[in-house]
Amino acid sequence: MGFLAWLNPLNAIVKGLSDAYVARQNAQTDQDRIAADERIKALEARRNVLIAESGTRINSLIRAGFAFPFVVYNAKLVLWDKVLALGSTDSLSAELFQIELACIGFYFLYDITARLKR
Repeated sequence: MGFLAWLNPLNAIVKGLSDAYVARQNAQTDQDRIAADERIKALEARRNVLIAESGTRINSLIRAGFAFPFVVYNAKLVLWDKVLALGSTDSLSAELFQIELACIGFYFLYDITARLKR
């Protein structure tokens, strides 16, 4: 769940909210209820910030900037190396591969969630 939470932090926040609501419901003391309410308010604030900033133009440009090198890399890998058999491309380091997975995963997850919203 750790890597997936990093890939889509909104899901982690929603799960945290769900857990906090359950904790508030099961609270035995006023102190437990107050702690759960504070946790809920903090998670709702994080959720609202993520939602608000996700639609800004600068955020879209930054995301596209991170994705562009991987689009070029994969296009070269598939078209030039595999389809045309005209070269060989070095594999990505483990760190860059994780970044590529995050970029690709974001675009697929974003598209799926946008379709589900409609």
